[in-house]
Amino acid sequence: MFRISIRRMVKTDSFYWIVLSLVALNTFCVAIVHHNQPDWLSVFLYYAEFVFLGLFLAEMFLKMYGLGFRLYFHSSFNRFDCGVIVGSIVEVVWGFFRPGMSFGISVLRALRLLRIFKITKYWASLRNLVVSLMSSMKSIISLLFLLFLFVVVFALLGMQLFGGRFIFEDYTPTNFDTFPASIMTVFQILTGEDWNEVMYNGIRSQGGVQYGMWSSIYFIVLTLFGNYTLLNVFLAIAVDNLANAQELTKDEEEEEAFFNRRYARSGEGLLSETTQTLSTVSP
Repeated sequence: MFRISIRRMVKTDSFYWIVLSLVALNTFCVAIVHHNQPDWLSVFLYYAEFVFLGLFLAEMFLKMYGLGFRLYFHSSFNRFDCGVIVGSIVEVVWGFFRPGMSFGISVLRALRLLRIFKITKYWASLRNLVVSLMSSMKSIISLLFLLFLFVVVFALLGMQLFGGRFIFEDYTPTNFDTFPASIMTVFQILTGEDWNEVMYNGIRSQGGVQYGMWSSIYFIVLTLFGNYTLLNVFLAIAVDNLANAQELTKDEEEEEAFFNRRYARSGEGLLSETTQTLSTVSP
């Protein structure tokens, strides 16, 4: 009976909102960390970290006891919470034996802040938007692979055209001398960050305006097909997913309205039958 009561407690909305409030407070404590903060704030945040870790650990144990290990680990979010909490415990234990040293697990303590996305459970439109975006990951991954091939091709082409030529007396700008440098230069052009300056340097490296204007074709093609075509496909995918999320939310609202109307008609029919029965039985 005690386990059944614990299971009912962890499934209530009150328990959910309490945990969500703890996540919000933990987020606030992480956000107020700043440079040259007072000593009392550092001490408070140090102990607050252990308090939040203990509360999240208690939540995990309550869910494990109430739901059972099989039902608890059936949820992907519960597995994520368990992994983050176990990583935080390992980091705390490591800090006791090796003060001031860390091997990267401290990042896991920040990952628990992602639990704020549990609010999508009660926010239908946001939940549908997240589901639509996750369902389109296959298209996004394919587009990213295509964009990567595009960047590699133009990086190699830039090395062939401008490799070792971006050497000027006054300064040495971003160049195409090596493959990593060429990748970064192409990425800079795709983002639109001062890409015309790179084009002017390319024209300058080929002999100036009189002999090097042909080199501008490389930068124009890279900008048109890369920046204005491939990158904008992401916006098209996002708009399409937003439309799908709106349609899914509309379908859920219509289904809920239909269920409410059907339930209301069933209630009215049951009430009328009960009235007729009472009127027949009464003398």
